[in-house]
Amino acid sequence: MAEANSNVGSASHLGEKQVTRDSHFVYDYSRRRVPLPIVSYMAVADASGEISPGENPAKRALDMLRDLIEPAVIAEEELETGHMEVLIRDALSSINSSLFSESGARVQVSLTVVVADTRRAYIGHAGNTRVYLLHNDRLYDLVPSGASRSAEPPPPPPEVAPTLFQVPEGERAQAAVPAEAAPGVPAQPAGPQPAVSGTYLGQSAEVNTGFNQVDIIPGDTVVLGTDGLWRSVTEEELVENLLSAMNVQRSANQLVRLAFSRDPSDNATMVAWQYGTEEEEVAAAAPGRAGRRPRKKGQARTRAGEGLLVVLLALVLVGIFAVGFAFGWRITDTFRKPAKEAAKKADARKASEEKKAEEEKAAQQSAPSAESSAPATAAFPKTATVKGQGVRMRATPDTNGALVGLLRDGQQVTVLGEAMGTDSKTWSRVKAVVRTEGQDTESEGYVRNDFLVVSAQAATPGTSAP
Repeated sequence: MAEANSNVGSASHLGEKQVTRDSHFVYDYSRRRVPLPIVSYMAVADASGEISPGENPAKRALDMLRDLIEPAVIAEEELETGHMEVLIRDALSSINSSLFSESGARVQVSLTVVVADTRRAYIGHAGNTRVYLLHNDRLYDLVPSGASRSAEPPPPPPEVAPTLFQVPEGERAQAAVPAEAAPGVPAQPAGPQPAVSGTYLGQSAEVNTGFNQVDIIPGDTVVLGTDGLWRSVTEEELVENLLSAMNVQRSANQLVRLAFSRDPSDNATMVAWQYGTEEEEVAAAAPGRAGRRPRKKGQARTRAGEGLLVVLLALVLVGIFAVGFAFGWRITDTFRKPAKEAAKKADARKASEEKKAEEEKAAQQSAPSAESSAPATAAFPKTATVKGQGVRMRATPDTNGALVGLLRDGQQVTVLGEAMGTDSKTWSRVKAVVRTEGQDTESEGYVRNDFLVVSAQAATPGTSAP
């Protein structure tokens, strides 16, 4: 229930003994589609004395309470004070009889129940649990007069501010709920109250239960707590936490943890319910609700401040993430830069090699055409003289072509034609006697023109140079 609704909250701890001694429930009906005569139903119970393993008299008491009161009030069209008092007292008496017959007076159960409609909260009480009302930023103790409070007043924790209202114990019920601040509460006689026997459920066959009622308006908060809570946490701390926390669930969690840190020997439980929303508070201040003031907006301002803080924190985190992402990207790019440059150079080198290969291929393809066109521009055969000792005759017009043989300086050769070599220079196709492998043979091949001196007259057909 506490997770689904922001206006209800509950929390508890088992203490260092880890024995389940308390139980609680809280229901909020204010947001139902079909309106009910009640808007809230909540209770808290705490067991003392010896408890058999596996038993929890407090839970047993609340299970019976849930079945006794809720069906009866839901069936009503409107709650009425006299009827509610009889219903609550009879329910507590019936629970007491069942517990006493089952336990044989070995356990004592404290129980406080609150049933609220749109105007009032009806309170039933037995034992030493407490019920408070936070109204207009002030706290009121609503424990019915005559009901058992405690064998001794709660000792304040060390170095903790005094309680919110310093009132003698005997006069506390009257002073804590002044008629002008919380109208509708029956006047209580001043002075010490007589001790009442049998004020714990299950202690005796008959029990003296307390009943109280108080007018409520939107914005009020009802708080129930076991003795492990109110003995360790002051009323001033209770008020401050309820007004400053984001919601009542968070208040319950924080206050129960505070009680445990101060006195872990006893269990502690807190249940809280806040009546209405901010819109209902505005409606409560409208004409027709004269005499009732909506609560102050301090809590709303605190929540707005917390919301703004969350938004600013989110913006800061987004900024940090953006800066970190940009910085990381830059560092990554720095490490990747050498690899990118090497890849770029490799691509350029590959493109250059491909271009060179294409040029060589084009030159080879143009060589035959140049050779075939040579006879058209010059008369062949011709006679030429070798210029240089050991001039090489090759099989193709290429410096890397196969070696046909060697020519001597001054040797005459017959020029049969010309061709463009792969080195972009002119080569002559000649016929001559060459020296190869120690023998002289007449062969044909290519000699570059810069190693030949061509004579002006053409050679006689059918003859060859010596």
